Amino acid sequence: MSVRDKESMRNPFCFSGAIPPSKSLLIRHLLLTLYEPQITLPISSACADVVAMQAACDSFRMARPNAQANSQVDSQADSQRSPQQIPCGEAGLVLRLCLGYAARTGGDFLLCGTPRLLARPHEPLLSVLRQLGAEITLQQAPQSPGLRVRSRGFQPASSPLSLRGGLSSQFASSLILNAWSLPFPLVIHCDEEPVSEGYLELSLQVARQFGMTVTVQKESDQMTLIVKEGQQLQPGVAEAEADVSSAFAVAALATVAGAAQIDNFPQHSRQPDHCFVAILQKMGVPIELSAQGLSVGKAERLLPISVNLGGAPDLAPVLAVLSSLAHGRSLLFGAPQLRGKESDRIATTSALLTTLGRKHTPREDGIEIEGQPLTESDRSRPLRFDASGDHRLVMAAAVARWAGFPIEVTGLSAVHKSFPEFVAIAGLTEGSVAGSQKESVG
Repeated sequence: MSVRDKESMRNPFCFSGAIPPSKSLLIRHLLLTLYEPQITLPISSACADVVAMQAACDSFRMARPNAQANSQVDSQADSQRSPQQIPCGEAGLVLRLCLGYAARTGGDFLLCGTPRLLARPHEPLLSVLRQLGAEITLQQAPQSPGLRVRSRGFQPASSPLSLRGGLSSQFASSLILNAWSLPFPLVIHCDEEPVSEGYLELSLQVARQFGMTVTVQKESDQMTLIVKEGQQLQPGVAEAEADVSSAFAVAALATVAGAAQIDNFPQHSRQPDHCFVAILQKMGVPIELSAQGLSVGKAERLLPISVNLGGAPDLAPVLAVLSSLAHGRSLLFGAPQLRGKESDRIATTSALLTTLGRKHTPREDGIEIEGQPLTESDRSRPLRFDASGDHRLVMAAAVARWAGFPIEVTGLSAVHKSFPEFVAIAGLTEGSVAGSQKESVG
């Protein structure tokens, strides 16, 4: 056992400081710099998804000298032409925004990513981009798998654009954020309540901040998004805001084991996971939001909850662990998109709860959990959990560890995707095991 592990046995969790910037906002802002280099990003991030977006943007810029020649593609073009490779890592938002940019700007591109990323659901977006004139194919060559996009830029569609299926708000975000300077209006018919609609609102906020006029019309069974032709992107300074999803992981550690003061937590935010403040309040957590930031204390007794996570699915794994320590039955529902994340998060969260010895029932849209306070048996039974491949599962396992479960956590590098600082904040080392905390939620 490391010195750090021994310290975590004796000391309560304590955090005071700032959380890194929102990766969701940074990735959207980086896309806009491809259209307007005079956009200023006042802060950067070391998280893998933002690094991937920066690399993708750099690759698009390097490809520009060849873009005009490669944009003259059609069904008769040489299939052996070498496309410009655009690395997207393992980030769904990066790939989907870059798909929109590749189709909008014109050229021949191969958007590369991990097998899991390429296997995630993208077809509703691909269908609309094909309506706008792009040729998109899945290239499965072992050396360079990816989605190949060949386009002459967005072309007027012969029929209304239909974006249906309720899989991801990122599809609509990609279309909106790539609709600058179009010579024709973009009219998109989509589900009335897209999955994770809050992230679409975040994209609309970014677009409007930089000069786009977007009309949103809601009817009984659909939402229509309208971008008028000729929208010009205005130079400006992008807003830097703390990543509230990352803040939730820190707040959860405080909930089970100590205290946290997050100085730069926004009082108001379009980030959907901001709702965790109200959720923790309902669970009986001493939490206070003010102009000075967010203050979170240890809960003496966690209350069960029933919460629709359709708008904030990233909360599910950590919230499931908190619910497993509550007094009674909790229900997390409304988020079928959890199946298509970095892992099948309903299945992997279920695996973690099984490891913790908590009764639960996976559902198609979430999970039902029979919670109970930590027991002496929980504290004494050695556990092991591999969180490889999903950053939210690293965070969830860390919360269980600080709650008092003697759990060995492996696969910590997955958390670099969104919050690399979390490993140090949570006092984790690869394969580390937590001993019993003297005080636990009960």
